[in-house]
Amino acid sequence: MKLFVFTFLIAALTFVSSCSGGKNKTTGTPDPPFQGEAPQEAYISQSEPGIYGGQLVIAQPNDMQKFNVITADDVASTDILWYHVFRCLVDYRNGDKNPDYDSGLCTRWEASPDAKEWTFYIRKGVRWSDGEPFNADDVLFSYDVVKDESHDEKSRVRTPIADIFNEGKDTNGKTLYPELQKLDDYTVKFKLHQPNGAFLDNIFNLWLIPKHKWEQAFRNGKFNEAMSINEDPANVVGLGPFRIKERTAGQRVVLERNPYFWKVDKKGQRLPYLNRIIFIIAKDFNTITLKFQAGELDVMDRVRAEEFATVKQMESPDIKVEDVGVSLDSYWLVLNQNPGVNPQTGKPLVEPWKLKLYRNQKFRQAISYAIDRDGLVNTVFVGRAVPIYSVITPGDPWYSDDVMKYPHNIDLAKQMLAELGLKDTNGDGFLEDAEGHTVEITISPNAGNSQRVSTAAFIAGNLQEVGIKATSNPLDFALISQLLSSKFNYDAIVLGWRSGVPPGPPNIKNTILSSGQNHSFFPQQKTPSTEWEARLDELMKKIDETADQAERRKMFAEVQRIWSEQMAEINLVAERLAVAYKNKFGNAAPTPLPPRFTWNSEEIYLKK
Repeated sequence: MKLFVFTFLIAALTFVSSCSGGKNKTTGTPDPPFQGEAPQEAYISQSEPGIYGGQLVIAQPNDMQKFNVITADDVASTDILWYHVFRCLVDYRNGDKNPDYDSGLCTRWEASPDAKEWTFYIRKGVRWSDGEPFNADDVLFSYDVVKDESHDEKSRVRTPIADIFNEGKDTNGKTLYPELQKLDDYTVKFKLHQPNGAFLDNIFNLWLIPKHKWEQAFRNGKFNEAMSINEDPANVVGLGPFRIKERTAGQRVVLERNPYFWKVDKKGQRLPYLNRIIFIIAKDFNTITLKFQAGELDVMDRVRAEEFATVKQMESPDIKVEDVGVSLDSYWLVLNQNPGVNPQTGKPLVEPWKLKLYRNQKFRQAISYAIDRDGLVNTVFVGRAVPIYSVITPGDPWYSDDVMKYPHNIDLAKQMLAELGLKDTNGDGFLEDAEGHTVEITISPNAGNSQRVSTAAFIAGNLQEVGIKATSNPLDFALISQLLSSKFNYDAIVLGWRSGVPPGPPNIKNTILSSGQNHSFFPQQKTPSTEWEARLDELMKKIDETADQAERRKMFAEVQRIWSEQMAEINLVAERLAVAYKNKFGNAAPTPLPPRFTWNSEEIYLKK
């Protein structure tokens, strides 16, 4: 599932003392202690056995927006909730030498020969972080919440996860979802409308929530308000190795050991080893670097391009700086192509003359040719990035290079704009349309993210060179989130996608599908607004239905080609990633996939 990536300005950090000193050492004794016995069918980790005690301190450049793992669509929330606090039926070991699925909360799974039925056998004896038993009823409840067929448009659960399970529409236009059956208290079966040999990709997006805590809120049509950021952390109950102990807005989020976690190591010791994980809400990325240099952070799970040289100089026997390759996350510029009307004002979301341009393929292609991606790489990203021209990056194993590319070409961009009838009729240096409207674009990055702010300013300069009156107007990330997901009354935005885990077609459906919540330029369409969007919908459906991996890759390559030809989003660059960390943690295995350092947090331990 693709997520919006935001970074923003936070109040100055005051919490320092508890990040170091006596708390950060091994004791051999878990604190807080485990409760009860390990499950009768406990998962046995094959990682190196560790030692109890200590904590891991990591920076989080964003403040969480909610505790609700089902509705969360911002990286700040999901970075903390996914893996650490909540889990899916299966695990994905994204930092292993050969990343692949792992049984996780199941003892095993089975697929029918036609890949239309998937059966999952749940471990017995697993408990939620509040001690209540976990069983098939919780799986059914979690799935009911995601696809929410019980409420009207106003009360329906709003979650990007629903797009991942979308199997198309029936003859009446109703969205089709797989049917989920409870076979017994520890066995569930998904029955699909068409074959899906990669259905585990879907399952690894079904974050499980406890029926005993949230059924009433869901039945009452109040689930979107459940687990708000003001909720008592004690009510945020999950199946991850940690639970939320406290949250101080703008300062920190503290996770403590889940005393009922369901994994053990090869010695029979219960996991996790660490007592706590502390996410420090940093002021900005410069602050993160300074705090890592000062020893206040154990991990920088993303060393940005502009900080890489500084951090690399810190490399020593005590500090590791690992280059993990081209990021699967992407940067893009989106022009608002939404033809809707503002319900408050009755006015179009985008001025009609401008909407006509934005929905014109040649105009979007001209913009793409006008952008100097190589210059962007060499300035804003100091050489540690690569240009991209479609929806996924070269770091993604599903990447196809057979896409339309847009090398920087000012003359061609000007020619294409002229072919659209745009010319400088009054001699002010900027183009006008046939009705005299000056072609101007206001580009909004999220304030506080220096890379995005610099990128927007760089693009504005490029566009001015071809006669477009472009300016940068940074906005608060919360406002950008609302503009993209509910208000829709913006002009242009520079933002980024966080890669789903695992990479692949199911985790990008919410971006590609015309009905998707993250189909950023015109989301949540009832029917495709263009023929090419209809073709993308068709291809994504066929990819789900096809078991042959070579055929799936061929179709997904066509998706990428169409995306690049249409410039649905104007994709820009992908950064080269590095992770820096103190060399005192056992079982550390950094990866370009999120969460880059703590994907196996239950196995990480503090060396003596």
